Amino acid sequence: MSGSSIMEIHRGELKQASATIEKVNSSLARIDELSHSFPELRSAGSVLVAHQEFVEASTLLSFVEKDKLPSLKDLGSESKAYLLGLLDVVGEFRRMALNFLRKGEVKKAESVLGGMEGVYEDLQGLNHTAIVPTFRVKMDAARRIIETTRGDVVTEVRRFSLEQALTGLERRLASRSKP
Repeated sequence: MSGSSIMEIHRGELKQASATIEKVNSSLARIDELSHSFPELRSAGSVLVAHQEFVEASTLLSFVEKDKLPSLKDLGSESKAYLLGLLDVVGEFRRMALNFLRKGEVKKAESVLGGMEGVYEDLQGLNHTAIVPTFRVKMDAARRIIETTRGDVVTEVRRFSLEQALTGLERRLASRSKP
């Protein structure tokens, strides 16, 4: 369901995405309730992944709707799921930035790039991340995604600037050649 909500967000179906995320939250609450008597189930890989995907989807929706990232407290998640979900959302931010670039909305792409960089910078300073499985691997992947996206955004900004300059030059030349 988290994956479905992410696709809904990218399609601009924010009300539907919000409803889907609520269903995810309810399902996770039920899983947590059922696993209360069996704490080892709470740390099972599939349960951690479900929580981290909820964080990813919720973070993407919050960024789109409110231009801010939700806190650990806002989402009520465990810290491992929260950290890994934040790192996963970087890839969704890239997809969003590329969609904006494709539409010619450079300023929006720059804003998304800023969000990506903010997540990375906030997580960069954390200590004791060795206890969070795959954290370092995901940090390295996030850095590569951000660097690639930055290159794409810079290229598009420069292309747009060149296009504007050429349009201005065409106008000046056209106005000079009129008798």
